[in-house]
Amino acid sequence: MKKMGNRLIPLTITCILSGCTHYQPKPLTNAAVKLQLKTPTEQQLTAQAAQIKHPLLKPIAFNLKDGLSPNEAAILAVLRNPELRAVRDKHGIASAQLLQAGLLPNPTLSYNFAALTGGLDQGKVTGFGLGLAWEITSLITQSNKITAATAEQQAVDLQIAWQEWQIAQAAKTAVYKLLAYAKQQQILEAMAQRLDSNSTLLRQAAEKGLVTELEAVAAINAKNGLELRLQALKLQRDQQQQRLNRVLGLKPDETIPLEPDLALTGAWAVPTFDKLTGNMTNRRLDLVALQQAYKNQDEQVHIAVLQQFPKISIGFTQTKNNSNYYTAGAGVSVTLPVFDQNQAQISLAEATRQQLFDEYSNRVFQSTADIAELLTTISAINQQIQSIKLAIPDLEQLVNTYKQALDVGQADVLTYYSAWNNCADKQIELISLELQLHEARIALEIASGFYNLPAAGMS
Repeated sequence: MKKMGNRLIPLTITCILSGCTHYQPKPLTNAAVKLQLKTPTEQQLTAQAAQIKHPLLKPIAFNLKDGLSPNEAAILAVLRNPELRAVRDKHGIASAQLLQAGLLPNPTLSYNFAALTGGLDQGKVTGFGLGLAWEITSLITQSNKITAATAEQQAVDLQIAWQEWQIAQAAKTAVYKLLAYAKQQQILEAMAQRLDSNSTLLRQAAEKGLVTELEAVAAINAKNGLELRLQALKLQRDQQQQRLNRVLGLKPDETIPLEPDLALTGAWAVPTFDKLTGNMTNRRLDLVALQQAYKNQDEQVHIAVLQQFPKISIGFTQTKNNSNYYTAGAGVSVTLPVFDQNQAQISLAEATRQQLFDEYSNRVFQSTADIAELLTTISAINQQIQSIKLAIPDLEQLVNTYKQALDVGQADVLTYYSAWNNCADKQIELISLELQLHEARIALEIASGFYNLPAAGMS
């Protein structure tokens, strides 16, 4: 008993230090960042794509040798996008908070000694006091804290999955845009080749007096105007390639060709509004995440209410006085909630819960409104596509008629080029509308919570 105080302190310190986590440096160097951003091999990507775990994105057979498909771009973006690495780190933070919520507060160990400094010291010894106390009211809120932290971790994981899905959808959109620009460029390049040949022939004919100078100048002007359009389109395509590289986490000089047989959808029969909105709140990841965040905050309100009650600590003491008498005892300490009854924390928790409630309600309203608007947009695009598809054959026939008339001198070259230009514009407009249809379909997938949304008749 006499040596208990002298032995307990070193033993306690040793136990504490043995369970501590040691500091491990993680230097922020250019080499470390370069390694982090290094593009993995195709074999590594194939293995990762086959093992991807996501509520909506499913593992796929990943093969870039036959070109990049929209679904492959979506998976590659989730695997490689640097922005998502920082987002996923929130999972570790939420896990640490869950771990913290499950930990009870540490007991308090106190020690003091009383050395003789004067007076009659015969038969007197150095006294000491040893105390151990712990706040027992921490048990009242522990289960609530664990429930709240668990809901928060689930909310964070769902929010991460939602952001991954949006990045995946952005990658799909980028692929379709790149495909549309490539198809439009093919049309303009074919026109440029024909105009170049025609302008050369007309210039030679003008020099021989076979056609007027006006016809030769018209051909040259048409060629120059088309070259400007082609340059602008090439710039758009190059910029879109860089956007695709960014979302895929590729270097600026890296290029993955698209699948050669990749095509744009000509029309799409959309599902009904009821099917798109039915069970949406349990399907859209951001809404489910908000539900978990609300559950967490509701527990925070409960915790704040419980914490308004006094904190109670119990303790045990062991002392030895200067007369070498040993005593043992117990004590209780209680905080008196005279001024602070945790009313501020309760008000803050309730206000935050109300904010989450309103945010969730607004998100549900906006989602249904977005779906309704997108259905209207898709219906209009479908009608426009149908109209242009019916108009293009007539325009092509008109171009051929003017060409035949031009060959026998019954039409002027300006009229012919105008008809030809109108036909090409309709073909390019059709591609633009098909791209808009894909963009609206992807937006509808995001709004409704479906991935690879099927056409009408979905189950």
